Amino acid sequence: MTPKRTIFLASGIFAAIGILVSVVIIAINGGFSGGDSGPSIFNPPTSKDLWTIGSNIEDGLNLTYSLTATGEMSNLTDSIVSMKFHDLNDKWNVTFAIRNGSTVKEINMNLTKNQLLPKEPIIANKQKILSPVESSILAIRDIAREPKYLVIGAVWDKITTSSSAVDERIANKDSISTPAGPFNVYSLEYQMGNSTSRIYLDKDLPLPIKAKIYDENDKILYEYELQSISR
Repeated sequence: MTPKRTIFLASGIFAAIGILVSVVIIAINGGFSGGDSGPSIFNPPTSKDLWTIGSNIEDGLNLTYSLTATGEMSNLTDSIVSMKFHDLNDKWNVTFAIRNGSTVKEINMNLTKNQLLPKEPIIANKQKILSPVESSILAIRDIAREPKYLVIGAVWDKITTSSSAVDERIANKDSISTPAGPFNVYSLEYQMGNSTSRIYLDKDLPLPIKAKIYDENDKILYEYELQSISR
């Protein structure tokens, strides 16, 4: 067997092992309960079951959310946040418009296309305004650092607290209604204290639809909901 064929065979074996490991982990965590047409041990999840942050954005997409959040530098209460995306080939130029009470502030930022991360350092005054948005709607960047399976039972991340480690996993598939319309969503959940935190994701949207997140003392850290989508 030639070296080239050996490398090819080894790559195929490792890929198969990777898929098998993913399938076993998802099954152990309660996966494959989405019906006969969904993934199973014999019909394992594939790339079509992956969710990637920032996917399905197109030039001119505008997402508007209601948001209450605590940031490191500032807070927002019953605010409205919109994000309009402009395609600059190798990056997104995003216009953030934040209405908090009677005050409206706009900020332009360049974000990467693969993870919606800042392309350049954020200056202090912008960081103060964006802090609660980054720690809420955009917090999914820290959870979905790479494509994740939208399959019931799939573990996305682990939260370590002072007393334990908690899995964040896809727990349910459901239909929800929002001011932006109805959506078929997957619920990413974890429990800290007596409260269950939930983030709702739609396979075809680049950011979550809705979330309500608690800390280990059952205090709400942030909650948001999609209000409208325009393209």
